[in-house]
Amino acid sequence: MNKPPKTWVLHRAAQVVTLAGTAAPRSGPAMSELGLLRNASVIGQGDRITWVGPSDTMDRVLAGLGVQEPNIMDLHHDLVVMPAFCDAHTHIAWVGDRRDELDERLRGASYEAILSRGGGILSTVASTRQASVEQLVDATSARVYRMLNYGTTTLEIKSGYGLDLETELRQLRAAKFVAKEYKFRIKTTCLAAHAVPEQARGNAHARARFVEQVCQEILPAVARERLADYADVFCDRGAFTSEESERVLTTAKSLGMALRVHANELGPTGGATLAARLGAVTADHLVYIDDDDRRALANAGTIAVLLPGTSLVLGSPFADGRALVDAGVPVAVASDCNPGSCPMENLGLAVALACYGNRLTPAEAICAVTHNAACSLGLGRKLGRIEPGLCADMLVLQTDDVRDLVYLPGSLLVDRVMQAGTVRATNRLE
Repeated sequence: MNKPPKTWVLHRAAQVVTLAGTAAPRSGPAMSELGLLRNASVIGQGDRITWVGPSDTMDRVLAGLGVQEPNIMDLHHDLVVMPAFCDAHTHIAWVGDRRDELDERLRGASYEAILSRGGGILSTVASTRQASVEQLVDATSARVYRMLNYGTTTLEIKSGYGLDLETELRQLRAAKFVAKEYKFRIKTTCLAAHAVPEQARGNAHARARFVEQVCQEILPAVARERLADYADVFCDRGAFTSEESERVLTTAKSLGMALRVHANELGPTGGATLAARLGAVTADHLVYIDDDDRRALANAGTIAVLLPGTSLVLGSPFADGRALVDAGVPVAVASDCNPGSCPMENLGLAVALACYGNRLTPAEAICAVTHNAACSLGLGRKLGRIEPGLCADMLVLQTDDVRDLVYLPGSLLVDRVMQAGTVRATNRLE
């Protein structure tokens, strides 16, 4: 006979950020509704949350459940409990580095200028093509574990550093292996149309051939192995046109993949409206958009994924998150962790940057990296909130006020990281 799952309690939290309410993506004023409970406790059994409520009623609830000798973690009214971070946009399956580009960027070289001479994405493509699946697994898992220590328990991983069939497959296989072997919740995205390969740049015929290779060879192979939940394309200046992007995205959709779109990062190139028209789950970056783009995204229910770390690193403008929220677009915030334009693994820092750069309020930014981010990955009914029945992915913060994520930007406030009811990381000083 199977034993019942172990009961655990996060007891006497100063605040519990529940985000209780609808499982749908939140927009407008609903993004500010954190469902904050003070002097509260959370009871769970196994990997699930069982009860959330006032600490002074916890004993009666445990007695009603018939629980004896639960594992009680007393937070002494000093600490915050909140949903764990969900990172909705990363590029962490790569090998090598781009440290040599730092001086160039800091001296004023643009992203496009570095890319045009074979640097940037193309530099990482060259090193990643030489990597085995095992090397990719080692590099990716190391990044995932560091991100876990900063509070991220769920993430999306894109390919895109192959630009050929075999390397794209290796990147996605490595991401799937990390998810299974190390028990991380990972969603995968095929971003084969990340950049035009070096041999096709400046050659219209070779460029068209590459787009056809993505559509006729790479995407079908990814679909056959069920390696990707989503497909993405870099629809922007210096990358793929709106027409090329539509060809890639409609092919992916016909193969059963949901859509995400890199859109309007470098210029107003039509990616946002394309994402809305095709029913993409997300449109990401969105630095250069107007009222018509925002209306289209709101009407389509497409989630805007803001990536403020990239604006910080590149010295580029921040997307106007305030205008997106006011227009009724559901907003998520992600790290965009990648080897060049944003090698940032701390999603908590992105929360602060989303406030100081994208003009979100602290409450909106917290919703954006938890509930809305989970919704963007199809997980809004499983996690991103602290409610009975949901998966127990939670953070304990070394503060009595969740706003310190913004007030103390980048500080390591994470005390414990709970994933599926188990403490998987701790930064406590004993």
